[in-house]
Amino acid sequence: MIQYDMQSIGLINLFEKSTGAKVKDFFIEDETLVFVVHPKELRKALEKGGEKIKRFSFSAKKRVRVIEFNENIEKFVMNLLYPLRPETELKEGILFIKGKDAKEKGQIYGREKTNLKRIQGIIHKYFKVEVKVI
Repeated sequence: MIQYDMQSIGLINLFEKSTGAKVKDFFIEDETLVFVVHPKELRKALEKGGEKIKRFSFSAKKRVRVIEFNENIEKFVMNLLYPLRPETELKEGILFIKGKDAKEKGQIYGREKTNLKRIQGIIHKYFKVEVKVI
């Protein structure tokens, strides 16, 4: 069970009222508010050219990232890594993420593997798989 403090609950409520999208999970990453929304809810948040999210970001005085949850782990990883489009494959409890070239693979890893650790942490919240980049 996920527990939130009062500030987080307030941000979730404000986000849901501002965008109309139902939040599945919320966390703060560096100086960015990250909202994981239920399937098919991202469309509501992105209406009017993303104006709802921009307005919410301005009122919260933080950058905002919205990720659409999906029960299919490969689709969820694609949503998580957007705008990158690596190939993903699930075999025997291991999720393989294959970058198209060295540049894309570098973006998946991030400086000192910070992006990879972040991605693994988010995936482990919802799925019991190991993540490997090839």
